[in-house]
Amino acid sequence: MWRLIALSPMFGVLLLLACGRQDTAADNAVAIPDKLAGDVAASVGLRWTYQAADRAALFGPPSSPAFSIQCNRQREGDNQLVFVRYLQPTDGGRGTLGFKGNGHVASVPIAAVTNPDGIGGQWRAAVSVGDIARDVAETFSGPAPVNVSITGLPALVVPASSEPRRVFAECLG
Repeated sequence: MWRLIALSPMFGVLLLLACGRQDTAADNAVAIPDKLAGDVAASVGLRWTYQAADRAALFGPPSSPAFSIQCNRQREGDNQLVFVRYLQPTDGGRGTLGFKGNGHVASVPIAAVTNPDGIGGQWRAAVSVGDIARDVAETFSGPAPVNVSITGLPALVVPASSEPRRVFAECLG
């Protein structure tokens, strides 16, 4: 009993603190932009385009894509899906290309490819048609955007679109 009486003042202080006025943020203070597209969200003209001759879907500004998916048809053996993330290669040159979207996740090994002159380059992954390629296709199968990321680099969020689904259908069909 004496313990409860001794703790009463502490409970009173806690009640006063809990009932105190709390500052709230304005409703639009943390609003997320409607059209967020990852590391290139501020640019205008970002969209998917399809190049029939190359069997490729490219995302980004028309003159300088940020990401592409291509169906590389082999004369012998299975087709390959080629993923290119147009970012400057970093030290190490190897990583994981991750896809997360529409309730699915997938990943493939990726390697940096430096231009012959040593200036610039890109990240490139090639996957033979099979379970891994189908797992990646599943991430693009629904209406939600897909988060495309490389270990240690900024992610790119691409919108759902028929162009990448067309490449997957051609390659996996």
